[in-house]
Amino acid sequence: MNKFMFLHLLAVLLLGVAVLTACSNDDGKGKPLIVACEASSSPYCYYLGSEANPPVAGIDVDLIEEIGKRLGRPVQFKAVPFQHIFTLVSMGKADIGAAGISITPERAERVLFSTVYDVSTQVMVVPKNSGIADETMLKNARVAAQEGTTDMELLRERIKPRIVLPYLTQEEVNLALSDRRADASIMDQMEAELLVQSTGDDFRINPKQLSRDQYGLVFNKSDKALAETANAVIEEFKTSGALKKSREKHLEALKTHPGWGAKLHDGVKPFVVCLDPSFAPFAFMNNNRIAGVDVEMAEAIAAELKRPLQLRIVPFAEILPLVMSGAADMGTSGISITPERENIVLFSASYQDNVRRILVREDSPMEDLADLNGKNIGAEKGTTNEEFAVEMLHAKKTFHYDNATEGIMGLLKNEIDAYVDDESEADLAAGKYVGRIRTLHVSIPAEEYGFAFRIGNSELKAAADKVIDAKRRNGDLQALFRKYISIYKTIDLNGI
Repeated sequence: MNKFMFLHLLAVLLLGVAVLTACSNDDGKGKPLIVACEASSSPYCYYLGSEANPPVAGIDVDLIEEIGKRLGRPVQFKAVPFQHIFTLVSMGKADIGAAGISITPERAERVLFSTVYDVSTQVMVVPKNSGIADETMLKNARVAAQEGTTDMELLRERIKPRIVLPYLTQEEVNLALSDRRADASIMDQMEAELLVQSTGDDFRINPKQLSRDQYGLVFNKSDKALAETANAVIEEFKTSGALKKSREKHLEALKTHPGWGAKLHDGVKPFVVCLDPSFAPFAFMNNNRIAGVDVEMAEAIAAELKRPLQLRIVPFAEILPLVMSGAADMGTSGISITPERENIVLFSASYQDNVRRILVREDSPMEDLADLNGKNIGAEKGTTNEEFAVEMLHAKKTFHYDNATEGIMGLLKNEIDAYVDDESEADLAAGKYVGRIRTLHVSIPAEEYGFAFRIGNSELKAAADKVIDAKRRNGDLQALFRKYISIYKTIDLNGI
């Protein structure tokens, strides 16, 4: 996938520097406190409903609302993929980042952490009659965990079982354990206790803790005043007993409402579509709502199937694993169709072509691909652009960015000599930074985008192909691209 990230934000951010400087003496009272959150970390931050854009709740939400009251500022929560929280906070796009975020030295290099407001422990849960007694016995097991959590990081980086089963919600992890699709699961101690309490004697918790994480809120490194205020509120939140009450409240609520699960709607299971809303015009955030070509196409496919649609925000790298595991019915966000991916998922017919481009600084002497030999080349993690940079270009060093916004900034700051990107994004960047960056005029084979389904799910593929064919023939498909390109260009700093 070649992703169209938040480039427009950079231009707006640069233009707004003078305004931000002029307002530096303002205490910000009355100005919204923007919070970037990823709502799949119960009980810290989770979705309250099962509609496409539900409100959020959780311990983090309670704490931040208290901070907002102390400052006299209303709070606005913006749901984003987990990996973008740090980018948005470090750019000044969000004031606070939250989602039960573990404090690590690597993250502390990019952002400012609050004091510790809670501690989490990860444990192993297995069926009561399981023969699995300790962590070493997981090597040959099927082990489930929730995506976007330190549970999954622990599973993939340390335990490394034979089969990893990723799920979008803790509810789905529990169901996989219940119906024996998973032999074991890794989860937070509180979630494990909640599961055991709600199911009686069906499961047991291994008494040995696997790891221990400290949680903190995230701030821009320059916003020390906000962090200090938050630290004061955190201490009061803990010493007054408000933290304990908040935890008890949300654990009780989650017994009957475990987050954003795939629940039946009038007896019909929703059509669950996972996407990464950081690739306009395919999928992006517009005024805290998911928008884009892929969103309208997903709505049309759901209508063709006569099933209600559920959209779920996930990091791009997790889309295909979730489709493969059955945790999602369809994956999208401009996914490139490649032979390697066709071995693991079933693709729809192509609905859009894309041409890869290479960006360089305006004063660069480079003119063709051969000139890239021995240079520093950047690309976004998890994309076919990254594969192209690593496998096809003879770079001195390849820089792997979390998103294209950081990649473009790396190019502008001379961190890299060239950046590999998709055509639409490259054109936008060149237009925004006239006289600073340009596109190399080289010929690179085009890619095709498709929707991803679990192998064997021909019914869903047939519905998607039908919608794609109809919208292409009547002109609706290209009209959608024109519509969302136009919308994306109007989004300002506060519109994402």
